[in-house]
Amino acid sequence: MDSAFRQWVEIVVVCVLGLLFCAGGVWGETARVGADDWQYQELDALARAGLLSGHPAGPLADWATDLSRYEAASLTLRAVEGVAEAYQRNGEVLHRIAQADVLEERVAPVGVSVTDLARVEKLIEEFRAELVTMGARADDLEAALDDMQQRLGKVEAEQKKHKVDGYVQFRYEDDDAPSGKQQFLVRRARVNVRGPASERASYRIEFQLDAKEAGKARGSKVQLRTAYADYELNRGSLRIGQAKVPWGYELLESSAALWAGERSLLMDRLFPNQRDIGVQWSYRKSRFSPQVNVGIFNGTGINASDNNDRKNVMARVDFPVRDGSLALSGYVGQNGEGPTATDQDRYGVSSRFNWDETELMAEFVTGEDSGYDVRGWYGQVGHPVCKKRPDLLFAKYDQYDEDTDGSDDLFKRWSLGYWYEVDSATRLTLVHEWRKPQPGFSQLSKWDGDATYAEMRVKF
Repeated sequence: MDSAFRQWVEIVVVCVLGLLFCAGGVWGETARVGADDWQYQELDALARAGLLSGHPAGPLADWATDLSRYEAASLTLRAVEGVAEAYQRNGEVLHRIAQADVLEERVAPVGVSVTDLARVEKLIEEFRAELVTMGARADDLEAALDDMQQRLGKVEAEQKKHKVDGYVQFRYEDDDAPSGKQQFLVRRARVNVRGPASERASYRIEFQLDAKEAGKARGSKVQLRTAYADYELNRGSLRIGQAKVPWGYELLESSAALWAGERSLLMDRLFPNQRDIGVQWSYRKSRFSPQVNVGIFNGTGINASDNNDRKNVMARVDFPVRDGSLALSGYVGQNGEGPTATDQDRYGVSSRFNWDETELMAEFVTGEDSGYDVRGWYGQVGHPVCKKRPDLLFAKYDQYDEDTDGSDDLFKRWSLGYWYEVDSATRLTLVHEWRKPQPGFSQLSKWDGDATYAEMRVKF
């Protein structure tokens, strides 16, 4: 009797436990995380910050008003991925800011903060059971976030530093043009001071020291080249002051990073000093999205007041494509006023590609300048030849027509060169130029002859 009774008790207990298990499973499946729950609110904050990998930045309510616990756990995994991607981008930007020989374009990636990491850690603890069921190792995720938090602290500390850096270029040149010389010279020396002003604002001031003033046998000058402030917006960034005009690619390169040591003639003629005073807005949703730049400038170059009541306007869109990028740039403006005013309109298309170790960059520009229709282009290709140290063997061709309606005024130049980095601060460059200006070119005495130069650039 007792044995039969115990058997019935066991059957009843098993049935009750089975019913409870099934009910618990059903309840677990139907449990929802709604807009009033802290889990939803934390995920919403991460979504608005653009830290849910694979999802656009914006409110979570745009595509889900409530979630199952497994959906919330899945989004927690996406948050881990998003935080890792954002940290990597922050590291890339920090590296770009720390180097003087990179593109000057403003990059505003999705950011990640210590608060964001704390949110993700809290969500991992909340959805630990669901994550384990999904095959994720919660302990490993937490360890990865802890490591990332330590690294992020170092990045944020580095970003708060004020820095002084720059470079010096020493050159020997043999120029066969009528006004050319065989000489040693300090090509340029530049000093940058940069750093944060607040959590969103930063600044940069750049001076250039020239060994000579134009037209003087002796002497030197200190010139203000760059002076601007950046302010990070929720969507993009704002730059105010004297800065490079965001056009194409070569114009934005630091002189220290140019392969041949000089820009193509069309860039020097159409954008003297590469800089102007004005306001720029830059926006990029992610590193896979187009970079958009819009600017309003005086149109008179560096350290100069505007000479009319019309502002010059430019826009640039840089599209990432496979193995490279393509950029479209436009600039509309005027120089001077009254009868002597001339249009400064120019439009261009630029491209840059990398195939394994081979690099290619080319740009085409057409428009108006100084009362004439102008057109020009350049193309350059380079490939390393040494595996022990960074180096590059390169060839470049540039052409500039200063009056497309005229004749015999075309400038052509072939450049062949090689640069080699002795160490992280020192680069040696050797270049030979074959120049072919036509007889009607306006700067014939400066360019009618071949040239060779050897240069050493030292960064600090």
